[in-house]
Amino acid sequence: MIRCHQRRQTGVSAAGFSLLELLLALAVLVAVSAIAVPPLMDRLQSGRVQDAAESVREVLGNARRYAIDGGVDYHFRFELNGPAFVAIPAEPDPTLANSYSGDENDMRVVLEAGELDENLYLRPANDADAGGESLEPLAFNDLPNAGELAGKTWSKPILFRFDGTAEDRVIRVVDEVGRTAEITVRGLTGAIRVSQVFELEDE
Repeated sequence: MIRCHQRRQTGVSAAGFSLLELLLALAVLVAVSAIAVPPLMDRLQSGRVQDAAESVREVLGNARRYAIDGGVDYHFRFELNGPAFVAIPAEPDPTLANSYSGDENDMRVVLEAGELDENLYLRPANDADAGGESLEPLAFNDLPNAGELAGKTWSKPILFRFDGTAEDRVIRVVDEVGRTAEITVRGLTGAIRVSQVFELEDE
């Protein structure tokens, strides 16, 4: 006896999506991306500026600590409209004049240099604080790139005194489209604060 199997056809096509359906789905994806991607990219770029400002704040804090620990005044300087920054003694060959103990063995003279990522720059909040000085290689002592640093144009220094005080100053980390984070140094306490990122309007 031969059995016959019949296949019933259903109303569902086995051919998959039509070209029109794929184009519609692609159009929806493009529209959603156009809405979602720009704010996401802006947030990522703002985070980049914020992280850079925190790195600068850390070196500013180190300059204050070096001044207190070493008993000598320190300068924080940054490359005008550039990415480089340094924490160096106020005098290239610091003496014991500012040391509490007067003991040369207690002296700890430390230098530190850093650089922001590409398309990030340091600027003064007040043009009067800009400066525009060249420094001799001796100012950078034994930093490995002392010669390169000496060829840059430096801001007016932010002074950190060995007693823990500093100078009131505000500097900015800015990216190529004007996203900005301000770093504020409080003179009396030496405290350092970083703002949230904001859009810098044309001045």
